[in-house]
Amino acid sequence: MKPFLLVISALAVSIAFTACSTGTSDNGSSESTDTTLVTTPNAVDGNQEKLDANKKLVTDFYQSLFGDKDSTAIDKYVADDIKEHNPAIQQDGKEALKNALRPFLSNPNIEKTKIDIKQVAADGDLVWLFVRDVAPNKKVFARVDIFRVDNGKIVENWKISEAVSEKSENANSTF
Repeated sequence: MKPFLLVISALAVSIAFTACSTGTSDNGSSESTDTTLVTTPNAVDGNQEKLDANKKLVTDFYQSLFGDKDSTAIDKYVADDIKEHNPAIQQDGKEALKNALRPFLSNPNIEKTKIDIKQVAADGDLVWLFVRDVAPNKKVFARVDIFRVDNGKIVENWKISEAVSEKSENANSTF
């Protein structure tokens, strides 16, 4: 009798577990009670909204600072303790960034321009920009900037820059 009760108990637990995991109840209703299915679209929409907001923040910052030469963009978009991975910036922090960019921002030979952003991508709190940049000497550069955004501010930055060859060994362009 004892083995029979063990089998019945195991069967009852299996049925209860199956009913809970498939969203059915013991009253025969086939309606799903799994709230994950209901909230997933909103979670995806919310995530996409955050990605879009981060992309807009970064592209607005980039245009404002590098295209419009607006030094107030640093105060508006950058966290005080920004961590820099750009080898041209000697220290972390907003003030170090301002000091490093002061020659660029105050140079009258560098005109304001529309930044040529070729690609923008975002994943989680990271935003990537792939930019075609023409230096004052007319040399063309391919730049990739990666920004980490937290609470509506840029908190970390990586920069990769490469001069674009005038001639390619293949039929593909850099951009």
